[in-house]
Amino acid sequence: MTARLREAARAARTRGFSAALAALVLGPARYRIMELAELVEPMLRTLPPSSELSAAEQTFIACSDIYAHLPTLYKSTVDRGLRRILELGTRTGESTLALLAAAKEVGGHVTSVDLEDCPVAKARVREAGLETHWTFLLADDLALEWETPIDHLFIDTSHAYEHTLRELRKYEPLVVPGGVITMHDTTSRPEVWRAIEDHFRGRADFRVFRYFHNNGLALIERLRPAG
Repeated sequence: MTARLREAARAARTRGFSAALAALVLGPARYRIMELAELVEPMLRTLPPSSELSAAEQTFIACSDIYAHLPTLYKSTVDRGLRRILELGTRTGESTLALLAAAKEVGGHVTSVDLEDCPVAKARVREAGLETHWTFLLADDLALEWETPIDHLFIDTSHAYEHTLRELRKYEPLVVPGGVITMHDTTSRPEVWRAIEDHFRGRADFRVFRYFHNNGLALIERLRPAG
């Protein structure tokens, strides 16, 4: 209790009565986590007015396990003009909406593949009016027959090492020069990062960049041939 009281007293001095009460209830360790979370992400407390945001930006601010990476998915697609987008793993559609917003911008199309029917994602796509840019396939991506070239490949599926490695072996050769592969959960699921390291080790035709926040994201660029 002494540690709780000390933390509550510190919180009272720096942030007032409500903070002191939170520190007393949560205890020192949990209260410090809450403080750090608000420091790292002020949007947890105050969101920007939605009237000031574009339709794409409004999809970026809803807190989720991937929301901080949605602008990267969108911008990497738009800036490179990546029109043929394959999404492996859809779930509730956070990444889907970001990729669809980019596809609409560049005149592209997103194909999403998932083992589940993803009714929430489907409803969100309909509500956003982006259905014409989208094809959803209820399928096992490893069993799916796919030979179409890919400009942007996004993977967020089982997170198991062998499964992720097989996905890379199947789909990476179809990614065109100048295209990208993005993969979520590279921090929170070490097996995903290990599969990336093993697959791309020694490859001079790819450049891998790693984001560590919000569960982690790998941005993997297929380089164009020199000259």
